[in-house]
Amino acid sequence: MNFALFLGCKIPYYVPQYETSMRMVLKALEVGLEDIEFNCCGYPVRNLHERSYVLSSARNLALAESRNLSILTPCKCCYGSLKKAQYLLENHPGLRDEINGILAEENLRYEGRIEVKHLLSVLFHDVDCLKSKRR
Repeated sequence: MNFALFLGCKIPYYVPQYETSMRMVLKALEVGLEDIEFNCCGYPVRNLHERSYVLSSARNLALAESRNLSILTPCKCCYGSLKKAQYLLENHPGLRDEINGILAEENLRYEGRIEVKHLLSVLFHDVDCLKSKRR
């Protein structure tokens, strides 16, 4: 099981120990992480300029898609931003076409083929040795 790791802006700066412990736990559980040079999830401008926010998130989604990896994020704000952008892109074809036109300048395209998952969801739903421990 491999994921593109989306750390977000705050975790590396404010709580690097969260990143370190997450990496150690996931390695022990044989969950692979690929570090991709993502940009901001768009959360800071989500309520100020929707198209900028969606473009920012869509670029990240397209980068992960280009490697055929779903995204794992430990940040609840990034998770929410990426999921909302996915919803908007799936339900507004005109917006998706517009965003894909911009992404094409970097040879990227968002198709909606990947999932965005929060760390806790992956631990609960996807890690087999932990699933067997649930009651």
